[in-house]
Amino acid sequence: MTRKLESKEFVEIACEVRATTDRAVLLFDGMREAWVPRSQLETPDDELVKGTTLDVLMSEWIAKEKGFI
Repeated sequence: MTRKLESKEFVEIACEVRATTDRAVLLFDGMREAWVPRSQLETPDDELVKGTTLDVLMSEWIAKEKGFI
């Protein structure tokens, strides 16, 4: 699913949060694992907890760069 938020393109990615830092989140979608800057996510920080499986809204360009789409 792609949608525009604040003139940016975002995609919804189902993934598991494997680790977090103040600036990035390690996400795993079942096939690939990658660190994604929090600034490129529209998912609230309090939902990005290690071990959680959820759908995150991610900038389309970073999703492509990290191989999620």
